[in-house]
Amino acid sequence: MKKYYLFFILILSSFISEGQNLNYSQFYSSPLNLNPAMTGIGEFGRVGINYRNQWPSFAGGIHYFSSWIDYNLMKSNFSLGLNISNEFEEVYKLSTSHLSPSFSYEINLNYKWILRSGAQFSIVDSRLNNDLVFLDQFNSDGTIGSTAENLMVYNNRNYLSLAMGMLAYSEKIWIGGSIYNLNEPNISFTNEKLNLDRLYSFHLGFTIDKLKMSPSLHFKKQSKFKQLDIGTYFNLDPINFGLWYRGVPIDSNNNFNSVISSLGINFKDFIMSYSYDYNFSELSDSGGSHEISIIYNFNFLGKKIPPKNARFLQCPIPNF
Repeated sequence: MKKYYLFFILILSSFISEGQNLNYSQFYSSPLNLNPAMTGIGEFGRVGINYRNQWPSFAGGIHYFSSWIDYNLMKSNFSLGLNISNEFEEVYKLSTSHLSPSFSYEINLNYKWILRSGAQFSIVDSRLNNDLVFLDQFNSDGTIGSTAENLMVYNNRNYLSLAMGMLAYSEKIWIGGSIYNLNEPNISFTNEKLNLDRLYSFHLGFTIDKLKMSPSLHFKKQSKFKQLDIGTYFNLDPINFGLWYRGVPIDSNNNFNSVISSLGINFKDFIMSYSYDYNFSELSDSGGSHEISIIYNFNFLGKKIPPKNARFLQCPIPNF
């Protein structure tokens, strides 16, 4: 068991150091982490909070936190947003923080389709605890000795990351894609060069009013890592719930199979949701993942005007 645990920690650390991207199950509830083109797709303004505790049974797991705000300027067709997020893992105390302003612009292709494009600029700060253990410290008798590594170089790393995305939607259908880490920044804590691979994301879905459901999928790829989320939301206003499968069945390297269930409730302008990931792969003892999201819709102008769907085409993506 100890050998398995050590192996898992090594794989986990490698995944985190090369990933450096938030991984929410409720990805539509964290839109600025999914696609910059989703900036401002609410009626007016939105503010949201997301928290995820992933694999808590393994040394405390990984913690993800995001707070974000955006606003639709309407008449100018522009929307502005700001996302502040942090990822923290308990093993090596690796913490990565993002300050990410974004904007989007939309055009009416015709009376039935709207096309949005968006961009995001992230100022990233990564910090690594110097209390590390290297391979040359493991002695044959099981004790841990000194290392020849220069620990002075393991401090913090700052870099700029760029992202862009597009989103098209009609009354019932949406389809979008985004690219994060567009400039492939160097994230190495040492003098060696380690570029962060681009993250490609593709998402689509549609609504079935008679069944009150919204089937959709989300596929993303970063280097050799692939992830597919496929499932549906059921909207029984004011309650909504969802059921999802995560994994790539045809990929022999897929080790992150899980089933995701979610439950949410709408309180007028508030939307609160909870989800749980149950892993049934090699990570079945990880404790799964718990996730909470809160979204609040607001209007700076405070004017009473007709509802959004009476003024222009409303985006059908759930949780908005």
